[in-house]
Amino acid sequence: MELSQHLYEIPLLAGLVPHELQLVASRLQEVEFPAGALVLARGLSPQELFIILEGRARIELPAGGEQVINLTELGPGRVIGERAMLTDQSRTADVRAISPLVAARLTRDDFQDLLDEIPALYANLSRILAMELGSWAQRHQREESERRELMSSIIGSRLFPEYDRYPGNSPWVRSLNERLAAVGASRRDVLILGETGTWKDLAARLIHEHSGSPCPVLFLDCGAPAQPPASAEPGAGAAEQLSLSQMTALFGTGSQRGGSSRRNRRGMVEMANGGDLILRHVERLAPEVQEALAGFLKTGEFKMGWDSRARSFRVRIIASSAKTLSELEQPGKLHPALLARLSCETVRLVPFRERKKEIPGVARELLRTISAKHRTRVPRLSQDALNLLVEHDWPLNGTELYQVLSRAVLVCGGGEIHPEHISLHGQQAGEGRFNLLALPSVERLANSPALPGTLRWITVPLFVVLLVLLLLGPRHDNPANLAAWTLGWPGLVLCTLLFARSWCSICPLEAIGTLTGRSSSVVHQRGRRLREWGAPLSFAGLVLILLLEQGAGMFTRPRATGLLLAGILAATAVADRLLGARGWCKFLCPLGRLVGLLARLSLLEMHSNHTVCLSRCRVEECVKEKGCPMGLHPSGLDGSDHCVLCMECLRNCPHRSMQLDLRHPSCGMLERTRRGGSEALMCVMLVGLVIALKGVPLMAGMTAGAADALLWGTREYLLALAIVSAYPSLVLAGSLPGPAQRRRSVFASCGPAYLPLAAAGLFMLYFRPLVDYGARLVPELLLMLGVSGLLDPARLTPELGTLRLLYYPLILAGGAFSWHTIGKLQKLGSIETRTAFYCQRLLVLATTALFVVIL
Repeated sequence: MELSQHLYEIPLLAGLVPHELQLVASRLQEVEFPAGALVLARGLSPQELFIILEGRARIELPAGGEQVINLTELGPGRVIGERAMLTDQSRTADVRAISPLVAARLTRDDFQDLLDEIPALYANLSRILAMELGSWAQRHQREESERRELMSSIIGSRLFPEYDRYPGNSPWVRSLNERLAAVGASRRDVLILGETGTWKDLAARLIHEHSGSPCPVLFLDCGAPAQPPASAEPGAGAAEQLSLSQMTALFGTGSQRGGSSRRNRRGMVEMANGGDLILRHVERLAPEVQEALAGFLKTGEFKMGWDSRARSFRVRIIASSAKTLSELEQPGKLHPALLARLSCETVRLVPFRERKKEIPGVARELLRTISAKHRTRVPRLSQDALNLLVEHDWPLNGTELYQVLSRAVLVCGGGEIHPEHISLHGQQAGEGRFNLLALPSVERLANSPALPGTLRWITVPLFVVLLVLLLLGPRHDNPANLAAWTLGWPGLVLCTLLFARSWCSICPLEAIGTLTGRSSSVVHQRGRRLREWGAPLSFAGLVLILLLEQGAGMFTRPRATGLLLAGILAATAVADRLLGARGWCKFLCPLGRLVGLLARLSLLEMHSNHTVCLSRCRVEECVKEKGCPMGLHPSGLDGSDHCVLCMECLRNCPHRSMQLDLRHPSCGMLERTRRGGSEALMCVMLVGLVIALKGVPLMAGMTAGAADALLWGTREYLLALAIVSAYPSLVLAGSLPGPAQRRRSVFASCGPAYLPLAAAGLFMLYFRPLVDYGARLVPELLLMLGVSGLLDPARLTPELGTLRLLYYPLILAGGAFSWHTIGKLQKLGSIETRTAFYCQRLLVLATTALFVVIL
């Protein structure tokens, strides 16, 4: 072989003139090394360098024992040992021939002489070292990426690291744990089958731990999106990229032939040698990858890159799939050879809906772990909360249970978990719904940080002015008092029907009370008695307020109205001080209780995408500093009666899970409620309250005009309370025949159906005074301001008489809605007997007729 033939192809000698090349050739000595020979040894002083002419060499570092770390591979044209000569330091790595090697040897003295005689060698060396530095940076970046993938693989398999067994105490769970131990000790490949969320990853980790292998277990999610490797061709299709990515992840890549070489990328099979490899969603491997994996499992060998040598490894595959065995046997799902190999050992995990009896035990076991994780003390779940968990179908199984309990622990904040802390029934948009956030203008408005807080700059000053005018204004013909009863009450009812509980987010009472309350934004439950008696107390307060309004003649007595509002404001401030921000609003506010009931008829409802919350959300993002002021979690919104539409969850949700639905009012009437009989009783009593407020004056012989000014006596109050308490007895009697338990069940289902009738009656209580006396509002206001002589009150006074045409349609519409809801409940099976169905409809019809007479 002529040495001069190779000199033109060597990058170090590029650009040299012929006589310079002849000078270099005269100093070079051709040498040969067999495959595996050590060319340069680590730790020796630099005395020579080599230029590779033919074959390949590898730079390696000893890693203890017989193992070595391969740094890089070098091909023809590459120089070995020049950096050690330039720095005059001992060599830091070994150079070994990995194939028969032909090289040109250059001694240290000759190298120094050539550098002095041929200055172009300096430029070539600088260029080569700069290129190697860039290659080293790329290699370092690639190695860091591999280390991150390895750590992600190890961490990804650590589901519930605190568990050394599969949770549960049933016979099936005990048998499963024994099976996992036996399979782990057998060192055979295994296939784990189970629905989404049945903790297949935990089962796979337990199998590995029972094997006693000292090697770490690696983890690969075969269903993850494909990341195209560096060797992928530009413009490659998605299927090709997926196949190449999975092949690289499992088996690695080999160096390419040519002058530009790079280090091999080790695959997971190589890194898991002697241990286990967990493959989640194994059926999502590309067909060619499945075939290669099946071949490896059969022979224990595979070929990597261009290398013709087969490499042997011993790895146990623990595969998992959400498909059934029959589904995996279908064409195109799993390679037959791979399925035959894996299905020799099969573990099937049973979904929660098939083993509901053990849900309480699993929940208690998870609760201890979750409480320790979040550093809170939540020792138990109430029996009602456990019943709610058992009722649920758990479509996402254990994963859903874990996240539901995590949210409950954070929302509860300590003590005992109750049903109101359990977030299960996130509503989904369906028939009769339209997500308003799909409209860009509505989405921009809802995401505006100015709403709803900016509106308080309007409601608070108006309330302060109203309160001052009521207490210090004229005793007669006071426009503030007239506005409170003809505009305030009808406006509150109408706002609730249109916009749910949005009034609570701009309520001036709560805004002023917050100034003296605690700074904490999330309200936690404060005690068992408050949870149990908060709703009855607030509704009793509502009954008392409405009776006082009528009995004390507040319509014509502004001082009484002012004292009532001032008393509610003081109660708000005291409750917020004792219970935290919005403590009054959530637990004890009578107006909030009324608004919460009427919000079930609202056209708007905020809720989350339940699947997104369970699969993607981290619980801390919705319930910590920027959480819901009402202490709710978006996935727990099962109706519009607690959400105040503050939009905090919408603005802070990183997954865009929230939806603001424009819905049919019947959606809120037919949805399942957790409050059951107590809410039904409130709805029915509200109808009785409307009858009492207008029926008692008629029974006492008061005319329509005098009823607003005359004070009630003890007899009138007792009669009103008797009517309010007697009406629920009529509805309960309409649930006959049947045992007491069935009657209570029918009452709990039918009670909310009376809410439309109650809403219509309550609205008419204040809408009629608006029509009859609203025309006096402008003249009284001008007279109080002293500008009646400058402006013509007649021109500014609206004509409201035509609104009387709405009296009968409003009452009949409420009755028809309740009639229709009773029919829907009967179709859904909530009213089991035809007799009870006809009795309920007859009572609705009779109540509607009574409303027409008294209202």
